[in-house]
Amino acid sequence: MNWHKMFVAFVMLTTISTVLSAALQQTDSSRASISTVDWTDRNAIVINDDSKFTSANGVTSGTGTKSDPYIIEGWRIGPLANGTAIDIRNTNVHFRIRNVYAFSCSIGVNMNSVHNSWVEDSQFVSDSVGVAFYECDNCKVLRSTFEGSDIAISISFSDVSQSGNTFINNDVDVVRNKQNTPWELTWVGATVCAAILIPLAAIIGILIYFRFRRYAPPRP
Repeated sequence: MNWHKMFVAFVMLTTISTVLSAALQQTDSSRASISTVDWTDRNAIVINDDSKFTSANGVTSGTGTKSDPYIIEGWRIGPLANGTAIDIRNTNVHFRIRNVYAFSCSIGVNMNSVHNSWVEDSQFVSDSVGVAFYECDNCKVLRSTFEGSDIAISISFSDVSQSGNTFINNDVDVVRNKQNTPWELTWVGATVCAAILIPLAAIIGILIYFRFRRYAPPRP
């Protein structure tokens, strides 16, 4: 009788284990399809001024806001051992990079002299640098995952905030090299300083000239 009970229990446990294993495999498959279904493989994206935000350069829609500029979304780019997946420079329009996957790149997203940008809900895996900012302002990195990179986020002379991000096995998560470029070193600051200092120097020069001329001895 005991052998019969043990046999029945064995069959029941085997059946339950098989059902649970199948359910877990289905769940894992669903998760994998959810995480990758929206990615489309493409070459690197290069944008070097506001006019280059086009569909050929990865723009998928509007509503990065103010008012309605650009979304770059759904791309998988890599590997680029000596290259940058998304390189954006010298822009002022509002845009968002979201749901992109950059892997095994020198830099996942590079921004240089960029204003009003967001990077969100994206993944950066095995990059030398995940996201890099240089002389940028009003930029954010939100809810993104950085895994296995030398540096996850690099911020130099920029106003950038980051929150809700996940960092996994990176050598360095966030590097900040000064928060902001000194105002007088920006092109606006340099222009204002020049507009003030050049006329002031001219006025001082004129005053010194007439002062010395007034007290100069008369010519014979």
